[in-house]
Amino acid sequence: MGKEAVLQTKCMKYLKQRQIYAVNVYGSGRAAKGTPDILICLNGQFVAFELKVGNNQMQPDQVIHKKRIERSGGKQFTPRSFSEFTEIIRKLGG
Repeated sequence: MGKEAVLQTKCMKYLKQRQIYAVNVYGSGRAAKGTPDILICLNGQFVAFELKVGNNQMQPDQVIHKKRIERSGGKQFTPRSFSEFTEIIRKLGG
């Protein structure tokens, strides 16, 4: 399992333990190319996460999704560690 997949698993477990609605679209053949890894609803707010590890950067199709989400009033973050992910959730009130 790759480093990003390990991070996704940890993040999903964290969300499930806190009963935060979350969908992990990683590896789904039905998701549009560039769809963020994790989609959540937290306190009525749509929030997306594109998880990255190391020097990995967002791909052009991922940047397009980020712009569309933000233009629609949602939020998207690109945490690079589990602690960064949990800090974002905490700041959002989760």
